[in-house]
This record gives sequence, structure tokens and C-alpha cells, in this order.
Amino acid sequence: MNTVLHVPPGFELNTDASLVDPDWEDFADRHDRRFGLAISHFKSLVKGRAYDNQVMRLRVGREGFYAQARNFPAAFFGDTRAPETHAVGEAEAHAAVWEAVAHYRAGEAQSLTCVYSGDDPPDVFFGYRMAKDRRYELGSLRTALPLHMRVLVDAEDESDLVGAPRGVLIYQRTKSGQHLLVRAAGRRQPILPGVDQGD
Repeated sequence: MNTVLHVPPGFELNTDASLVDPDWEDFADRHDRRFGLAISHFKSLVKGRAYDNQVMRLRVGREGFYAQARNFPAAFFGDTRAPETHAVGEAEAHAAVWEAVAHYRAGEAQSLTCVYSGDDPPDVFFGYRMAKDRRYELGSLRTALPLHMRVLVDAEDESDLVGAPRGVLIYQRTKSGQHLLVRAAGRRQPILPGVDQGD
């Protein structure tokens, strides 16, 4: 069995859809067959500064950025566009997270991920919009500032969160307590990992 990886110039890798109500019995094997090579390729491509914390690895460089959950590496998002990165105060971090939640609740975001703790099981919220009026949600949104938040904005009008109708915003509280916003306007072509059934 040969794995085929289609890598367009300027791309993103997003495993959100695979996390919607999966069959957990063979999830790890299926996910690795589908995304393993693509994730490895992306991580080898994107070199940059680490802004990790106890729940999420975050790399940001000139070749792009990616975020991957430490205890659940199947949760991965990467983009080959070099983002805007800003350290902000706690009040601005709270405002960005609240605005991201408002976008999601208004149907102006494809997905929203918030990780509040690295406990076992972790305290997380994952929301994914499958259609205009259909969402999959796991966990609960909290008023507390998360350790990590990612929203994929998909609005009709320009969003102040990303400076465009579509884009990605990541909030990360680093190990040192820094509040970081990583923003990339627009969306790239999705990388299309697949499995070739041939020998």
C-alpha cells in the first residue's frame, strides 16, 4: 500500500473534520494512515520559534506555523503562510477569545478549539460547523482564559479578528505566562492526504 500526498504550493493541513464523532476503536490507525505522512512533512517544512505550553506545541516561522496537541497529536493545524504574531496583555487576550467565541456562536467560524487544562481527561471545548445549522460540539466553553484557543473564521464580511472574511487566529498562553496572538488572513489550499490501495 502506497501513501499518496498531494502538496500544492501554499497549503494548510487541518485535522478538525476527522475529530467529529470518530470511531475510536480504530481511530489511531486510520488517522495515522490518512494524516501521518502529511503531518511529518509539514513539521519538517515549518521551522521557527517555539511557543509551547503544557497542552499545545506551537511553532511559528517564515515558512508558516503549526499547532499540535501534546497529549492528542491527532489534533493538528498548520498553514504555510507566515502569520502576524503579537504578544498582548491579558485584557486584549480575553477580548480576542470572547470575540472568537462570538464568531463561532454566530455561525461565522468553521471551528473553535479551546483547551483550558492538561488534566486527564483534559478540560476542552471543540466545536465544528458541518453545515450552516449543524454543529458538532464536545466539552463546554468556560469564562476562564484558556491555555490555547484556535478559531477558523469563515464570515461574509471582514472580521477584525483576522483582518479578512476568512482566516485563522490562535491564542496561546506560553509556559512563561506570555499571551500570544498568531493571526493569518485568508485560507490556503488544503493538503490532501490519501491512501492508494495499489501495491
